Amino acid sequence: MFTGKLNSNAIFSGIYNMIISQQVFADNIKGTHSKLVDAARTDGGLYGDTKLYYATDALKSAPWGKDAEALNLLALHRPESPKCQAITLDQFRQISLTVDNYLTKQAWATESAFSEFNSVMLGWIRDTKRVYDSTLYNAYIGTVEGEAAQATREIAVSDVVGNAEGEEAAKLEAMAIAQGLADLFVEMGDVSRDFNDYGFLRSYDMSDLKVVWNSKVVNKIRKVDLPTIFHKEGLVDKFEEYVLPSRYFGFIKTESGVSTGIERTLVEKDLSNGKHVFPGDILPTGEAYEANEAYEVDEDIICKVFVKLPPYMSAFEVGTSFFNPKSLTENHYLTWGYNTLEYLKNYPVITVHKD
Repeated sequence: MFTGKLNSNAIFSGIYNMIISQQVFADNIKGTHSKLVDAARTDGGLYGDTKLYYATDALKSAPWGKDAEALNLLALHRPESPKCQAITLDQFRQISLTVDNYLTKQAWATESAFSEFNSVMLGWIRDTKRVYDSTLYNAYIGTVEGEAAQATREIAVSDVVGNAEGEEAAKLEAMAIAQGLADLFVEMGDVSRDFNDYGFLRSYDMSDLKVVWNSKVVNKIRKVDLPTIFHKEGLVDKFEEYVLPSRYFGFIKTESGVSTGIERTLVEKDLSNGKHVFPGDILPTGEAYEANEAYEVDEDIICKVFVKLPPYMSAFEVGTSFFNPKSLTENHYLTWGYNTLEYLKNYPVITVHKD
């Protein structure tokens, strides 16, 4: 770490060697695993704040009474009331940054180095939002659980693997996972009330299913003959469709508590030690957390299965700035709004895990 002390010249001890150059690293955020949140984005807008999603159930048939049906001509057959779910734009955040073109220049040897620094710092505004959007959404996807009758699916991997080790164990595990998912997808293609929270009659097309994989599972399966094992029911097409790092998969702590060093945060916040964390980051030992704001990683989760990704609406996104003539500083802001994350109850949210 540079302390600001220059090195004494080897010949003339009374003078000091100069700094050769100054370079500000600009390649900070290359990726944020944003594929999921980008796929989930939907329009919001400035007018209104709520999207309403209506779900209806199947009708029913009855025996036909032939001529006797004439007496029922004026009978009414109203359907059951639909379920209505509201997704509301109710969350707003802001990123703030102060720069200047005067006193800060004294820290830089050239105009080029100073401009590069300011450019990088201003670029961090957009990168920070990318990090927030991705980590918030990914942590939600990895921990959300549905409430349907078939919201969880356990695959008996240990029974299949037995005492096998190494590559053979990985192959057997992959075969068990492939069969378990194939069975699940066949069941979801049949008419059933088991896979959505409303208990309405539904069936789902294989092409509509979205499988979000735990990266540890994917990396293990990659070692075996993937096309051979995942050749049925279009499983190859669903393999690696969406992959998230394993740190995002876990179960939510529904009560407040104090971190033991393994809990991770679901929210962006400042820590008591002065540091800052984004969703998915570990909470240091002794750090307090509120109910439903932390989770513990569950390595047995294989994947999550969706039909429709939880919507991520955008109310607005506005970049603003102003120059303060008193302090000769420039304040830059990025302000945006989005909805509280919530899955659509009309569609399945299935957690698939090992036994």
